[in-house]
Amino acid sequence: MKRLSLYGLVGALLIFCGACSTLSVSTDYNPAYDFTKLKTYAWLDSGKAPGSDARINNDLVKDRVQAAVERTLAARGYVKTSPASADFRVSWLGAIDKKLEMESIDHFYSPYGYGTLIRDPYWGASARRTVTTREYEVGTLVIDILDPVEHKLIWRGTGKDRIGGTGDPEKITTGINEAVTAIMESFPPAK
Repeated sequence: MKRLSLYGLVGALLIFCGACSTLSVSTDYNPAYDFTKLKTYAWLDSGKAPGSDARINNDLVKDRVQAAVERTLAARGYVKTSPASADFRVSWLGAIDKKLEMESIDHFYSPYGYGTLIRDPYWGASARRTVTTREYEVGTLVIDILDPVEHKLIWRGTGKDRIGGTGDPEKITTGINEAVTAIMESFPPAK
């Protein structure tokens, strides 16, 4: 009986934690491309910065993203090689945008339950409304898979998530690893 209740507790915890995630992932790809021929890859060095925000465009973030992508590709059997012999190229971009969240609460009833405290003479209803505005940031990570010769896009994965203001390197690394794993989950696309 203890074992059954332990499994129930663990299951409920997993469901609760899964519901807390705000990461949304989308992918797009060229359905005419033969992804079965892909075995080796190399990074595309376009000379461009991966983002305009200084929090993205730095060596610490670049190294974390590249390590996470390489780990994910290696787990799927892809081998990193020289650009001249690669079957596909990998590139990534990032951005951080500010968003506003507004919440409006109408206070229709009094705290005593006997109707409104304030009556609008025209409508006869409560005229009290509380509006709360919060600013937050959304991070976007885009991972591109490109044809090695023409450098044309053949697969793109995008992940967006609400980000916190933590400066903890371990939490940043964990967040990047989770985002890359979720984004790359559908690469290569299934037939």
